[in-house]
Amino acid sequence: MRERRERLLNSRAARVRRACAGTALAGVIICAALLSHFLLFQSGVMAHIVATSTPTSAPTSTLTPTPSSSPFLYFVLKQNNGFVLARAHADTNNQPTGTPQTLALFDDAFGQSPADTVISLQISPGGRFLAIDGSHSDCELLWIFNTQNLKLSREPANVSGTFLHWLPDANGLFLYRPILPLGLDTTDWKPGLWLGNAETDTFTNIAIPVPSTSLVDAIGSPDDSQILFSTSGGLGLGSDIWTVDLDGLNLDHLLSLADNAAQSVAGMFTWSPDGQSIAYERLDDSPTPFLPAGLWIMDRKGGHQRFLAQADGGHGFLLRWSPDSQKIAFVTRTNLRASLADQSIQALQSAVDVVNVASGRVWSVASPLETGVQINANPTWNASSTQITFAAFNPLNPDIGGNVRYWSVQANQTSLHPSAVQVSPTIAHVVALG
Repeated sequence: MRERRERLLNSRAARVRRACAGTALAGVIICAALLSHFLLFQSGVMAHIVATSTPTSAPTSTLTPTPSSSPFLYFVLKQNNGFVLARAHADTNNQPTGTPQTLALFDDAFGQSPADTVISLQISPGGRFLAIDGSHSDCELLWIFNTQNLKLSREPANVSGTFLHWLPDANGLFLYRPILPLGLDTTDWKPGLWLGNAETDTFTNIAIPVPSTSLVDAIGSPDDSQILFSTSGGLGLGSDIWTVDLDGLNLDHLLSLADNAAQSVAGMFTWSPDGQSIAYERLDDSPTPFLPAGLWIMDRKGGHQRFLAQADGGHGFLLRWSPDSQKIAFVTRTNLRASLADQSIQALQSAVDVVNVASGRVWSVASPLETGVQINANPTWNASSTQITFAAFNPLNPDIGGNVRYWSVQANQTSLHPSAVQVSPTIAHVVALG
């Protein structure tokens, strides 16, 4: 089952986690670190043919703590001494307004080895904390950045695992999937789902009916009363969706996805802003890593299941509800007939599509045809649900980073194809973006 998360991670990170766990688990692993995590496109093994310059060390930042209400976009950049965390101010349309400034250097020489990758960056509600999930030295590690005092720390210190989602409140609580203790006795290692607290650096185990290695995705409900999560027993066994109270009580099995169906692995959960619906993906129950996924919605009890569209599968692109809860922006693969793209991240070509939830009508708002690069992803909505800002780039490279540009496009459905407009200068040496 463990390999099931590979569908939402780059292939190098998946190999690292398998080595770290020390066990062979069949299937394709889904990571919702997705998740949310991503606020990121997982791009650790992509070859980038555009940026040819050698990365140089950026000047040390003299930033001072700022209010958590200040909007920022976060990046991991490649420098000669490894990966660094950086950020740029964002305007109201979620585009950078200047060059990213360096905030912190990761510990343990993270980014100096070609095997080091960043899996996801996720900002917490309220903006007080940033979670950076990465794989390093055969383990997946989590760093938490405090945006107020500018402190970057690893949490938990002696565990390899996967960041899943922040809880909706602004108290720094998050869900974490522990995989393996690092350098510790594993005799009594029987974790389930962990609830982390970024403020106090503490973790609480929440009992679930399966080992943590069978956990696919988990997300908190809008009122912070419950956790919605999915599990799978392995390749060909489909998946199950559950809810449980935050204290581990009142476990409820919502539904099982048929083990004989092609797209039967549930993950990438995201709640609508009005709290009435849950969008999620059903990934293909197959060892092929990057087959398309089905975009579905359901109510909080698992009812009123409805298929909306085919989305990109396996790369960890998040589903983005519009603020009015009427539309979802998502990433779709444009070269569906290219079999190489089923196996290789480097071959991906993607567009940003929008689906009207009520009518089911789908339309494209940005593709490689408009931007001239392979990957169009990371859509974010403006407050009025009429405009989308997205990132466009060719595959990123952990050795030198890559070039990222931000574009903006009207998201309203029209008879004519919308015209995307570039709204930022090139950001160079990017390894990952939030």
